[in-house]
Amino acid sequence: MKTHVVALMLVLAATVGMGQTFFIDWSKPNPITGPPTLSTMKRDGLVKNSTAGTKELYFRYNLDEVNTAHTAQLCMSLCWLLYRGEDFPFDREGQILTAGAALPIYVDLTPNGVEAKSTIKVTLFDKTDTTDKLDFDVQFIVSKESSVRDIADIGITAGPLPSSDVVTLRGAALERTSRVGLYDMTGALIRSYGVPQGSAVSYPLTGLSAGTYRLILTLQDGSQSGTAVVVTR
Repeated sequence: MKTHVVALMLVLAATVGMGQTFFIDWSKPNPITGPPTLSTMKRDGLVKNSTAGTKELYFRYNLDEVNTAHTAQLCMSLCWLLYRGEDFPFDREGQILTAGAALPIYVDLTPNGVEAKSTIKVTLFDKTDTTDKLDFDVQFIVSKESSVRDIADIGITAGPLPSSDVVTLRGAALERTSRVGLYDMTGALIRSYGVPQGSAVSYPLTGLSAGTYRLILTLQDGSQSGTAVVVTR
């Protein structure tokens, strides 16, 4: 009798499967906010495999909550534009995620100058076990009111400006910073800096072409403040 019980338990365990075996570490939380003048808005992360096996990942998506003026794409090792209408996941190439490895993933939105809220819903799943899946959404809030405030509004100063080699920030609010990025005038992130460890920090500008950039600080409460950085050569 015990042998039969053990055998039944093994069969049940085999049919249940291993459950979710991969996950995503996102670089920033929902929602992603920005003004309609941005060329693109992006949420990026890493898909990680927590097992000793190889995964072949596919995805399906839903654009029912995406404004009709906005366009979106999802990228891993390849990029796909996301179209409205019926979705056929296996028409896309599967993404191989080997044991213990990670794949970059990002979802971006092109606002096309239109203020609105858009939410892209995605299910990522393993081809060999479609119950091994991960549902997530990416929310974008496109609004002039979500424009980045000036760092002076939160008591931070920056200098010297213009500069050719370094920009120094000072202010108590630096201690509440969770992320620092330098963007070009198209809105593309071109350099990430370390988080300040005190009320003053200097960031190098070496290797950058002459021009105007935007230094954006994201605070721990999710708000953003920035300043123009002019680089001379």
